[in-house]
Amino acid sequence: MPIYEIKENRFMTIKMIAVDMDGTFLDENSSYNQERFNQIYQILKERKIRFVVASGNPYLKLQNCFPEIKDELTYIAENGGYIIDQGEELFSAHLSTQDSQLIIDALKTMPDVLCWVCTKEQSYTLETLPEQYYQMFLPYFPNVKKIKDFKDIKEPIVKFALYLPQKNVSERIHNLTEIVRQKARIVDSGHYCIDIIPQNVSKGHAIEILMDKLDISADEIMAFGDAENDIEMLKKVKYGYVMENAKDFMKEQFQWIAPSFNDEGVLEVIEHYLKNDSFYNQK
Repeated sequence: MPIYEIKENRFMTIKMIAVDMDGTFLDENSSYNQERFNQIYQILKERKIRFVVASGNPYLKLQNCFPEIKDELTYIAENGGYIIDQGEELFSAHLSTQDSQLIIDALKTMPDVLCWVCTKEQSYTLETLPEQYYQMFLPYFPNVKKIKDFKDIKEPIVKFALYLPQKNVSERIHNLTEIVRQKARIVDSGHYCIDIIPQNVSKGHAIEILMDKLDISADEIMAFGDAENDIEMLKKVKYGYVMENAKDFMKEQFQWIAPSFNDEGVLEVIEHYLKNDSFYNQK
């Protein structure tokens, strides 16, 4: 596939780069080229370009991906429900107690749906969760605690993370949407996972908050993603890159295409920009 280099007006420079993690920054083994990233990151620091980790995953999981610089980065965690900038909390949203109980009751009627419940500091799952799934998702919920009933959770709930091993994701999204109505938002996170998050929470809204806080415009931001929960973020910025490995409906919506997550696509595009002052495109 041909690669095009597009020169832009260099009076406008990039000041922030936001990256989704699974299927985007991380490869199929949930890892990344740390040596290459560290070299790029040092240049980003020199140029005062913010590196933003934007994911549906919990804050602690995201920090664990960058242990040496975890306190230097900006995080959009829980699909935009929790924003931390260099250790400072900028924003958090949670479901009301009433809405949380409604969702918990609904999930009890769906025993084949596996669930993790996230607060700002802790994740929970049920004691009845099969061990194979507990181990499978432990990297995503490193501080998970098993409990007897989700109603025992005392802290405000930020997100319900659901895994549907039967793969009937569309049907379940429809059913859950009917249940929560306007009380919460259903987001397809890919890989047979869906999230239930507070209404009006999204990665796109989180980008808006950071733009206001850091005085950065949409023209000064690059963002990368591969799934439905990235759409609002990618549309919010001028340089919204979809990964080559994304589904066709994603790639059809956007001008900018990055190489596959297995080809270090995010690092390739960023490195190209830093070296050439031009924007890489694989469309």
